[in-house]
Amino acid sequence: MLGEAAPSETVKTSSAKPGDDVILTSGIAIEGTAILARESKTELSAAGVSEHQIKKAAKLLDSPGISIVKPAHIAMSTGQVTAMHDPTEGGLAGAIDELARASGTGVTIDDDQVLIFDETKTICEALFIEPWGLIASGSLIITAHPNGSQKVIRALTQAGIEANVIGKITDFKKGMQIIKKGKLQPLPKFERDEIARYFETLNS
Repeated sequence: MLGEAAPSETVKTSSAKPGDDVILTSGIAIEGTAILARESKTELSAAGVSEHQIKKAAKLLDSPGISIVKPAHIAMSTGQVTAMHDPTEGGLAGAIDELARASGTGVTIDDDQVLIFDETKTICEALFIEPWGLIASGSLIITAHPNGSQKVIRALTQAGIEANVIGKITDFKKGMQIIKKGKLQPLPKFERDEIARYFETLNS
């Protein structure tokens, strides 16, 4: 797809700066959850996941959906965005890694602030999948100066899109970190998307 945009209407993945807030829209592993619900019904049922939960998870493909066009447009309209990146294969962990590397920065994420649907938790636990490495189309990573991040969040929330600050862009020397259960640890890395690993294991 090709299009034109004025320089003022564009933002790069590589433009995040130390001190920026990291905002996440919608939640983690939306597409992966929906795919697993649609393709692994038998395995999920055998693991004790109810039919209601499976159907609800499958519907995540439609609501909140996997398009980030609307949230990206709304965020840009605030004039407060420094960088954006849409997580796809490799999950949220991979996308955060890509944004920080492109920007030449570090990043610290608070796991407690990352929205995860109950359906995602249930399905990932049932299939022994790590949601941080699961295909994550449907969410959008946005960075903004702390003075402007709440304006971005308000604009998204008013449009019915969940969003919140999940961390900070830091100096490159601090590396990529995540706070889990109060402890600082390296951001998880995955050799490949968790959904690919799962299906290969299933078919082996």
